[in-house]
Amino acid sequence: FPFFGVGLVRFENGICGENNTLEGTCYTRRQCSQANGVGTSSCASGIGVCCVIQRTCGETSTLNNTYFVSPGFPNAYTDSSLCSFTIQKCNSGICQVRIDFLALSLAQPDDNGTCTTDALLITGGASVIPVICGDKSGQHIYLDFNGNTSITITISTSAGTSGAWNIKVAQIACNCPNRAPSGCLQYYTELSATVTSCNFGTSGSQTGTRQIANQNYGVCVAMAPGYCGIQWAQSAGLYTFTVSNNTYTDLGTGAIATSTASLIGSNCTTDFVVIPGAIYANGTLVNSDRFCGNGFPTVISYSKPFVLTVVTNANEVNDTGNRGFSLTYTQIRCSGALLG
Repeated sequence: FPFFGVGLVRFENGICGENNTLEGTCYTRRQCSQANGVGTSSCASGIGVCCVIQRTCGETSTLNNTYFVSPGFPNAYTDSSLCSFTIQKCNSGICQVRIDFLALSLAQPDDNGTCTTDALLITGGASVIPVICGDKSGQHIYLDFNGNTSITITISTSAGTSGAWNIKVAQIACNCPNRAPSGCLQYYTELSATVTSCNFGTSGSQTGTRQIANQNYGVCVAMAPGYCGIQWAQSAGLYTFTVSNNTYTDLGTGAIATSTASLIGSNCTTDFVVIPGAIYANGTLVNSDRFCGNGFPTVISYSKPFVLTVVTNANEVNDTGNRGFSLTYTQIRCSGALLG
Protein backbone atom coordinates (compact mmCIF):
# COMPACT_ATOMS: atom_id res chain seq x y z
CA PHE A 1 0.00 0.00 0.00
CA PRO A 2 2.84 2.53 0.24
CA PHE A 3 2.71 2.69 -3.55
CA PHE A 4 -1.01 2.64 -4.22
CA GLY A 5 -2.27 4.82 -1.37
CA VAL A 6 -4.97 2.31 -0.41
CA GLY A 7 -4.72 -0.26 2.36
CA LEU A 8 -6.09 -1.71 5.59
CA VAL A 9 -4.16 -1.18 8.82
CA ARG A 10 -5.23 -2.79 12.06
CA PHE A 11 -3.96 -2.07 15.59
CA GLU A 12 -4.92 -2.92 19.14
CA ASN A 13 -7.47 -0.68 20.87
CA GLY A 14 -5.27 -0.54 23.99
CA ILE A 15 -4.92 2.00 26.77
CA CYS A 16 -2.75 4.94 25.80
CA GLY A 17 -1.36 8.27 26.96
CA GLU A 18 -2.58 10.63 29.61
CA ASN A 19 -4.15 14.04 29.52
CA ASN A 20 -4.73 15.65 32.89
CA THR A 21 -4.54 12.12 34.42
CA LEU A 22 -7.18 10.78 31.98
CA GLU A 23 -6.18 7.63 30.10
CA GLY A 24 -7.51 7.10 26.61
CA THR A 25 -8.07 4.22 24.20
CA CYS A 26 -6.23 3.99 20.90
CA TYR A 27 -8.79 4.38 18.09
CA THR A 28 -8.78 5.62 14.56
CA ARG A 29 -9.76 9.26 14.30
CA ARG A 30 -13.06 8.24 12.75
CA GLN A 31 -13.83 5.80 15.61
CA CYS A 32 -13.01 8.49 18.16
CA SER A 33 -15.32 10.94 16.44
CA GLN A 34 -18.13 8.39 16.28
CA ALA A 35 -17.71 7.73 20.02
CA ASN A 36 -17.91 11.47 20.76
CA GLY A 37 -14.45 11.24 22.24
CA VAL A 38 -11.59 13.71 22.35
CA GLY A 39 -8.27 12.85 20.73
CA THR A 40 -5.40 13.93 22.96
CA SER A 41 -2.32 12.51 21.23
CA SER A 42 -1.27 10.05 18.54
CA CYS A 43 -0.82 6.31 19.11
CA ALA A 44 -0.08 3.14 17.13
CA SER A 45 2.96 4.76 15.51
CA GLY A 46 0.90 7.78 14.50
CA ILE A 47 -1.84 5.78 12.78
CA GLY A 48 -4.35 6.14 15.62
CA VAL A 49 -5.40 8.77 18.14
CA CYS A 50 -5.52 8.45 21.91
CA CYS A 51 -9.24 8.96 22.49
CA VAL A 52 -10.63 10.03 25.89
CA ILE A 53 -14.30 9.11 26.34
CA GLN A 54 -16.34 11.19 28.79
CA ARG A 55 -20.03 10.85 29.61
CA THR A 56 -22.32 12.75 31.96
CA CYS A 57 -25.90 12.71 33.26
CA GLY A 58 -28.42 10.63 31.29
CA GLU A 59 -25.85 9.01 29.02
CA THR A 60 -24.83 5.42 28.31
CA SER A 61 -21.55 3.82 27.30
CA THR A 62 -20.63 0.44 25.83
CA LEU A 63 -16.98 1.48 25.56
CA ASN A 64 -14.15 0.42 27.84
CA ASN A 65 -12.23 3.06 29.78
CA THR A 66 -15.07 5.60 30.02
CA TYR A 67 -15.19 8.56 32.43
CA PHE A 68 -18.44 9.57 34.12
CA VAL A 69 -18.14 13.24 35.08
CA SER A 70 -20.40 15.75 36.79
CA PRO A 71 -21.77 18.56 34.60
CA GLY A 72 -19.13 21.26 34.28
CA PHE A 73 -16.43 19.20 35.98
CA PRO A 74 -14.05 20.20 37.60
CA ASN A 75 -16.33 23.06 38.65
CA ALA A 76 -18.69 22.33 41.56
CA TYR A 77 -22.15 21.00 40.74
CA THR A 78 -24.84 22.65 42.87
CA ASP A 79 -28.14 21.54 41.31
CA SER A 80 -30.75 19.35 42.97
CA SER A 81 -31.09 16.36 40.67
CA LEU A 82 -30.68 12.66 39.94
CA CYS A 83 -27.75 12.12 37.61
CA SER A 84 -27.50 8.62 36.13
CA PHE A 85 -24.92 6.91 33.93
CA THR A 86 -25.50 3.46 32.41
CA ILE A 87 -22.74 0.92 31.72
CA GLN A 88 -23.36 -1.75 29.09
CA LYS A 89 -21.01 -4.61 28.25
CA CYS A 90 -18.47 -4.01 25.47
CA ASN A 91 -18.98 -7.60 24.34
CA SER A 92 -20.09 -11.02 25.59
CA GLY A 93 -16.62 -11.77 26.98
CA ILE A 94 -16.92 -9.08 29.69
CA CYS A 95 -17.74 -10.18 33.27
CA GLN A 96 -16.77 -7.32 35.58
CA VAL A 97 -16.18 -3.59 35.94
CA ARG A 98 -13.65 -1.69 38.01
CA ILE A 99 -14.92 1.71 39.11
CA ASP A 100 -12.22 4.20 40.14
CA PHE A 101 -13.32 7.31 42.02
CA LEU A 102 -10.65 9.67 40.70
CA ALA A 103 -12.65 12.47 42.30
CA LEU A 104 -15.85 12.15 44.33
CA SER A 105 -16.91 14.90 46.70
CA LEU A 106 -20.50 14.81 47.96
CA ALA A 107 -22.24 16.07 51.11
CA GLN A 108 -21.30 14.30 54.33
CA PRO A 109 -23.66 11.78 55.98
CA ASP A 110 -25.84 13.02 58.83
CA ASP A 111 -25.18 12.41 62.54
CA ASN A 112 -26.70 8.95 62.12
CA GLY A 113 -24.11 8.10 59.45
CA THR A 114 -26.80 8.02 56.75
CA CYS A 115 -26.42 9.60 53.30
CA THR A 116 -29.48 11.86 53.44
CA THR A 117 -28.31 14.96 51.53
CA ASP A 118 -26.25 13.53 48.67
CA ALA A 119 -25.82 9.87 47.77
CA LEU A 120 -24.27 7.58 45.16
CA LEU A 121 -26.07 4.32 44.37
CA ILE A 122 -24.88 1.55 42.03
CA THR A 123 -27.52 -0.90 40.80
CA GLY A 124 -27.89 -3.72 38.29
CA GLY A 125 -24.77 -5.66 39.24
CA ALA A 126 -24.52 -9.17 40.65
CA SER A 127 -24.11 -7.94 44.26
CA VAL A 128 -25.44 -5.16 46.47
CA ILE A 129 -23.18 -2.09 46.73
CA PRO A 130 -23.48 0.03 49.90
CA VAL A 131 -24.76 3.59 49.49
CA ILE A 132 -21.88 6.07 49.29
CA CYS A 133 -21.54 9.77 50.13
CA GLY A 134 -18.92 12.19 51.40
CA ASP A 135 -15.38 11.84 50.04
CA LYS A 136 -14.29 8.67 48.24
CA SER A 137 -11.60 10.18 46.02
CA GLY A 138 -8.75 7.78 45.28
CA GLN A 139 -10.71 4.62 46.10
CA HIS A 140 -12.12 1.92 43.84
CA ILE A 141 -14.67 -0.90 43.74
CA TYR A 142 -15.20 -4.03 41.64
CA LEU A 143 -18.59 -5.29 40.53
CA ASP A 144 -19.61 -8.32 38.46
CA PHE A 145 -22.20 -7.95 35.73
CA ASN A 146 -25.46 -9.81 36.36
CA GLY A 147 -25.67 -11.58 33.01
CA ASN A 148 -26.29 -8.97 30.33
CA THR A 149 -28.04 -6.53 32.67
CA SER A 150 -26.69 -2.98 32.53
CA ILE A 151 -25.06 -1.40 35.58
CA THR A 152 -26.28 2.08 36.54
CA ILE A 153 -24.50 4.68 38.66
CA THR A 154 -26.97 7.19 40.09
CA ILE A 155 -25.90 10.27 42.03
CA SER A 156 -28.50 12.23 43.97
CA THR A 157 -27.57 15.81 44.85
CA SER A 158 -29.42 18.52 46.76
CA ALA A 159 -29.69 22.21 45.97
CA GLY A 160 -27.22 24.35 47.85
CA THR A 161 -24.65 21.61 48.32
CA SER A 162 -21.44 21.59 46.33
CA GLY A 163 -20.32 18.33 44.72
CA ALA A 164 -18.17 17.07 41.87
CA TRP A 165 -17.10 13.73 40.47
CA ASN A 166 -14.86 12.11 37.90
CA ILE A 167 -15.36 8.33 37.86
CA LYS A 168 -13.42 5.96 35.60
CA VAL A 169 -15.14 2.76 34.47
CA ALA A 170 -12.97 -0.05 33.10
CA GLN A 171 -14.50 -3.28 31.81
CA ILE A 172 -12.75 -6.56 32.66
CA ALA A 173 -12.86 -9.72 30.56
CA CYS A 174 -13.99 -13.00 32.11
CA ASN A 175 -10.57 -14.58 31.45
CA CYS A 176 -8.52 -11.58 32.58
CA PRO A 177 -5.91 -12.49 35.24
CA ASN A 178 -6.58 -9.17 36.99
CA ARG A 179 -10.26 -9.93 37.50
CA ALA A 180 -11.23 -9.62 41.17
CA PRO A 181 -12.66 -12.71 42.93
CA SER A 182 -16.44 -12.57 43.24
CA GLY A 183 -17.55 -10.97 46.51
CA CYS A 184 -14.59 -8.60 46.76
CA LEU A 185 -15.75 -5.00 46.68
CA GLN A 186 -12.13 -3.86 46.71
CA TYR A 187 -9.15 -5.80 45.38
CA TYR A 188 -5.46 -5.05 45.87
CA THR A 189 -2.56 -6.77 44.10
CA GLU A 190 0.43 -4.90 45.60
CA LEU A 191 2.79 -6.40 48.18
CA SER A 192 1.96 -3.47 50.45
CA ALA A 193 -0.75 -0.82 50.32
CA THR A 194 -3.06 1.29 52.46
CA VAL A 195 -6.77 0.48 52.71
CA THR A 196 -9.24 3.10 53.93
CA SER A 197 -12.92 2.89 54.78
CA CYS A 198 -15.46 4.78 52.72
CA ASN A 199 -15.41 8.51 53.50
CA PHE A 200 -12.29 8.28 55.64
CA GLY A 201 -10.91 11.82 55.66
CA THR A 202 -7.28 12.65 55.09
CA SER A 203 -7.16 15.91 57.07
CA GLY A 204 -5.08 16.20 60.23
CA SER A 205 -8.04 16.50 62.59
CA GLN A 206 -10.91 14.07 63.08
CA THR A 207 -13.61 16.61 62.30
CA GLY A 208 -15.16 17.01 58.88
CA THR A 209 -15.80 13.39 57.87
CA ARG A 210 -17.54 10.51 59.59
CA GLN A 211 -18.11 6.79 59.25
CA ILE A 212 -21.02 5.72 57.03
CA ALA A 213 -23.74 3.43 58.40
CA ASN A 214 -24.93 0.16 56.84
CA GLN A 215 -21.67 -0.97 55.29
CA ASN A 216 -20.86 -4.66 54.80
CA TYR A 217 -18.22 -5.60 52.25
CA GLY A 218 -14.97 -7.47 51.66
CA VAL A 219 -11.51 -6.10 50.91
CA CYS A 220 -9.36 -8.75 49.19
CA VAL A 221 -5.61 -8.90 48.65
CA ALA A 222 -4.11 -11.09 45.92
CA MET A 223 -1.54 -13.41 47.49
CA ALA A 224 1.76 -12.91 45.66
CA PRO A 225 3.86 -15.96 44.70
CA GLY A 226 6.24 -16.83 47.54
CA TYR A 227 4.17 -14.98 50.16
CA CYS A 228 2.10 -16.86 52.74
CA GLY A 229 0.91 -14.31 55.29
CA ILE A 230 -0.30 -10.76 55.65
CA GLN A 231 0.26 -8.13 58.35
CA TRP A 232 -2.31 -5.45 59.10
CA ALA A 233 -1.28 -2.31 61.00
CA GLN A 234 -2.90 1.01 61.87
CA SER A 235 -1.63 3.77 59.60
CA ALA A 236 0.25 6.67 61.16
CA GLY A 237 -1.91 9.20 62.98
CA LEU A 238 -4.25 9.45 65.96
CA TYR A 239 -7.49 9.09 64.01
CA THR A 240 -6.63 6.26 61.62
CA PHE A 241 -8.76 3.71 63.48
CA THR A 242 -11.86 5.27 65.03
CA VAL A 243 -14.54 2.67 64.36
CA SER A 244 -16.70 2.39 67.50
CA ASN A 245 -17.22 4.06 70.91
CA ASN A 246 -16.69 7.77 71.61
CA THR A 247 -13.65 9.13 69.81
CA TYR A 248 -13.83 12.45 71.68
CA THR A 249 -13.66 10.70 75.06
CA ASP A 250 -10.66 8.57 74.09
CA LEU A 251 -8.95 11.64 72.69
CA GLY A 252 -9.48 13.52 75.96
CA THR A 253 -8.08 10.68 78.08
CA GLY A 254 -5.10 10.12 75.77
CA ALA A 255 -6.22 6.55 75.04
CA ILE A 256 -6.89 7.05 71.34
CA ALA A 257 -4.65 4.99 69.01
CA THR A 258 -3.37 2.92 71.97
CA SER A 259 -3.99 -0.63 73.15
CA THR A 260 -6.33 0.79 75.81
CA ALA A 261 -8.73 2.02 73.12
CA SER A 262 -8.39 -1.15 71.04
CA LEU A 263 -11.30 -3.61 71.42
CA ILE A 264 -11.78 -7.16 70.13
CA GLY A 265 -14.27 -10.01 70.14
CA SER A 266 -17.54 -9.66 72.04
CA ASN A 267 -16.84 -5.94 72.54
CA CYS A 268 -17.38 -5.47 68.80
CA THR A 269 -21.09 -5.87 68.04
CA THR A 270 -21.99 -2.79 65.98
CA ASP A 271 -19.08 -1.52 63.87
CA PHE A 272 -15.91 -3.54 63.31
CA VAL A 273 -13.46 -5.13 60.88
CA VAL A 274 -12.94 -8.88 60.58
CA ILE A 275 -9.52 -10.51 60.02
CA PRO A 276 -9.67 -14.34 60.06
CA GLY A 277 -7.00 -16.27 61.98
CA ALA A 278 -5.38 -13.18 63.46
CA ILE A 279 -2.35 -13.41 65.76
CA TYR A 280 -0.51 -10.55 67.43
CA ALA A 281 2.88 -9.51 66.10
CA ASN A 282 4.57 -11.36 69.00
CA GLY A 283 2.92 -14.61 67.93
CA THR A 284 0.15 -14.70 70.54
CA LEU A 285 -3.25 -15.86 69.29
CA VAL A 286 -5.85 -13.08 69.33
CA ASN A 287 -8.75 -15.49 70.06
CA SER A 288 -11.07 -13.36 67.94
CA ASP A 289 -11.39 -12.11 64.40
CA ARG A 290 -13.26 -8.88 65.26
CA PHE A 291 -11.55 -5.53 65.89
CA CYS A 292 -13.15 -2.22 66.83
CA GLY A 293 -12.76 0.76 69.18
CA ASN A 294 -10.37 3.68 68.72
CA GLY A 295 -7.12 1.81 68.26
CA PHE A 296 -5.89 -1.19 66.28
CA PRO A 297 -3.17 -3.67 67.29
CA THR A 298 -0.76 -4.88 64.62
CA VAL A 299 -1.82 -8.42 63.66
CA ILE A 300 -0.73 -11.14 61.24
CA SER A 301 -2.90 -13.68 59.46
CA TYR A 302 -2.00 -16.80 57.50
CA SER A 303 -5.63 -17.51 56.63
CA LYS A 304 -6.26 -17.69 52.88
CA PRO A 305 -7.48 -15.98 50.83
CA PHE A 306 -6.39 -12.65 52.32
CA VAL A 307 -9.65 -10.87 53.18
CA LEU A 308 -10.63 -8.03 55.51
CA THR A 309 -14.37 -7.58 56.06
CA VAL A 310 -15.88 -4.20 56.98
CA VAL A 311 -19.16 -4.00 58.94
CA THR A 312 -21.09 -1.00 60.27
CA ASN A 313 -24.61 -1.13 61.67
CA ALA A 314 -27.60 1.09 60.92
CA ASN A 315 -26.63 4.08 63.07
CA GLU A 316 -23.63 6.02 64.33
CA VAL A 317 -25.46 8.11 66.94
CA ASN A 318 -23.59 6.77 69.98
CA ASP A 319 -20.27 6.46 68.18
CA THR A 320 -19.43 10.13 68.43
CA GLY A 321 -16.67 11.46 66.20
CA ASN A 322 -15.80 8.21 64.45
CA ARG A 323 -14.13 8.56 61.05
CA GLY A 324 -13.55 4.93 60.09
CA PHE A 325 -10.12 3.47 59.43
CA SER A 326 -6.88 3.58 57.50
CA LEU A 327 -4.95 0.30 57.69
CA THR A 328 -1.71 -0.62 55.95
CA TYR A 329 -1.10 -4.22 54.93
CA THR A 330 2.21 -5.90 54.10
CA GLN A 331 2.48 -9.39 52.66
CA ILE A 332 4.85 -11.78 54.48
CA ARG A 333 7.19 -14.13 52.65
CA CYS A 334 6.82 -17.87 53.06
CA SER A 335 9.42 -19.43 55.33
CA GLY A 336 12.48 -20.34 53.28
CA ALA A 337 11.22 -18.59 50.13
CA LEU A 338 13.95 -17.47 47.75
CA LEU A 339 12.88 -14.27 46.04
CA GLY A 340 14.83 -11.68 44.09
